[in-house]
Amino acid sequence: MRHLSYPRVGPKASSFRRTALGLLTVLALLCCGEGITTGITGAANGTTASTAHAPVTVSPATGPPPPAPLSIPNAYSMSLTVATPLPVTASWTYIDGMPGLNAQLDSWLLGVLDAKMGHYRPAMTLNTGKPAGSGPRITLTAQPVKASGTVIVLRESEQDSAADGSRTNTSRTIYADTSTGEVHNATDLLRPDGIPGIRAIVVSSAADQGAVPPPEGGILQDLLLDPEGTMQVSTPAKGIHDHLAQAAMVTIGTSETGNALSDFGRKVLDQVRSQAPVAVPPATAAGLKHVNCDLVPCAALTYDDGPEPKTTPQLLSILREKNAMATFFMQGVNASKNPGIAKQVSDAGHALGNHTYSHPNLTRLSAATIKSEIDRTGAVIKAAAGIAPTFMRPPYGATNAAVQGTVGMPLMLWSVDSQDWLSKNPAIFVPKVLKEITPGAVVIMHDVHPTTIAGQAELMSNLQSQGYHLVTIQQLFDGIPLNPGQTYRSRPGRTQP
Repeated sequence: MRHLSYPRVGPKASSFRRTALGLLTVLALLCCGEGITTGITGAANGTTASTAHAPVTVSPATGPPPPAPLSIPNAYSMSLTVATPLPVTASWTYIDGMPGLNAQLDSWLLGVLDAKMGHYRPAMTLNTGKPAGSGPRITLTAQPVKASGTVIVLRESEQDSAADGSRTNTSRTIYADTSTGEVHNATDLLRPDGIPGIRAIVVSSAADQGAVPPPEGGILQDLLLDPEGTMQVSTPAKGIHDHLAQAAMVTIGTSETGNALSDFGRKVLDQVRSQAPVAVPPATAAGLKHVNCDLVPCAALTYDDGPEPKTTPQLLSILREKNAMATFFMQGVNASKNPGIAKQVSDAGHALGNHTYSHPNLTRLSAATIKSEIDRTGAVIKAAAGIAPTFMRPPYGATNAAVQGTVGMPLMLWSVDSQDWLSKNPAIFVPKVLKEITPGAVVIMHDVHPTTIAGQAELMSNLQSQGYHLVTIQQLFDGIPLNPGQTYRSRPGRTQP
């Protein structure tokens, strides 16, 4: 027998339901005595008296309930806003050390954005204010809703509002295993032979409640297991203006849930029941945290020729204040003189690059001398900072086939030349950078000039106000192979889907 809770549709219906429930309760007590469980949903709070024995409970809902705040180690929030061609707001949570989960979120977001816009580009989010208060819009969220032991559950939700005022809410849950890094869809909780039975219950229950008939592909996308062993199933919702048609929020009883669970589903249930603190992999360095520069506009600020004992620490302080990351192409001679400063740069999570030992024009040197310049610098930086650079920048940007064949690492040039060394005037080089920069750009500056440092707070504030994320070279080129001997100037744009 199914036990259903029906939506409140007005004061008269609400009064009728209370009266009917009261009469049923009185009859039950008269016929069966005290202590009997009726299984009828309570009028006041919408909870069933006993979900352990009820095969299914249906509750009215306009969509899945908002997630309660969860404290997950190494989690960090991202967001974007698009004003045109279609207003979009998106917010999601990455978890450092979970690349599979983060990649899944990226794939979902880019898939939706491409489907709605043809070909999404990060530049669409630049200088974007809040979308207009009415009209078509999309709201995307991907946030943790459960976390226990080695399981993290995230709900990806999409709300589409059309020009005629109609709205559609859809959602799905994904399950991340922090011990293996694997990511599973909600249906992985169920055995293949258990899926038809659960689907039939949900479809029938939604029809009984008068909810929108869920599409075949969207019935079992949003599943949540509770410690009691029941399973909540959310279905899509559609409506017009403020009257959003009901989604079915179906709670499957313990017996039906247990019979349908797969081995993975039982593992998840064990972790949910444990209510243990969630265990996540160790955090990575700040300059290696995942930022998808195909989703959000990024720029890499790079600084050559240091470290310098006065100006480099000043720059580090500004970067810390602005919550920005950067890349430092160090000369070996200066790193050997200032090893403590080199370590400060590394300890702050910024990226370190090789800029040769004595800053020569490599195209004028023999292969042996080129190799010596690179190797000496790498050894000095590793001794000072504990990390050997994996990419280099040739002084003056001078390179040729002989240099490319000898350095043994990617050559990182630039797409925006600030010429800070030439003007030595923030009023000149800051506007130049702001005029020329585009998403994916690599900007060259020099942390050995006090005048360069004087313009950094203004430059970073302007870029961040436009919507740029200031990232390291590794973050900018994440997902792009960097091959030894090849030159790179900026992150290439995504090909059209």
